[in-house]
Amino acid sequence: MNYSIKEISARLNIPASTLRYYEKRGIIGPLARRTGVRVFSEEDLKLLQIVQCLKKTGMPIEEIRQFAELIRQGDATLSQRADLFEHHKAQIEHQIEQLQENLAVLERKMKIFSTPSAK
Repeated sequence: MNYSIKEISARLNIPASTLRYYEKRGIIGPLARRTGVRVFSEEDLKLLQIVQCLKKTGMPIEEIRQFAELIRQGDATLSQRADLFEHHKAQIEHQIEQLQENLAVLERKMKIFSTPSAK
């Protein structure tokens, strides 16, 4: 199935300008065109869903571009993609640890604030 930029934008809640930016940066595409209009494939849609996940987890745009390039190079890059994700996973786990530590501090402060002597 093929999608227009408007359909992809609505389906993934991504501004059309962001989709054009992704194409310009080499994250998606090069996209087919019909009478000058971008045409997104099912594969483009799947890649964009992964891109959204990576972006939400804080992966830098250059690493996302690198991942997309590795996909285009085929199965010979599976171990490189796994390495990229393993590195990113470690960064996310570190962020989670830091957030848990910060949450613990906030919870301790909230307990102090809720005691009668703190009022």
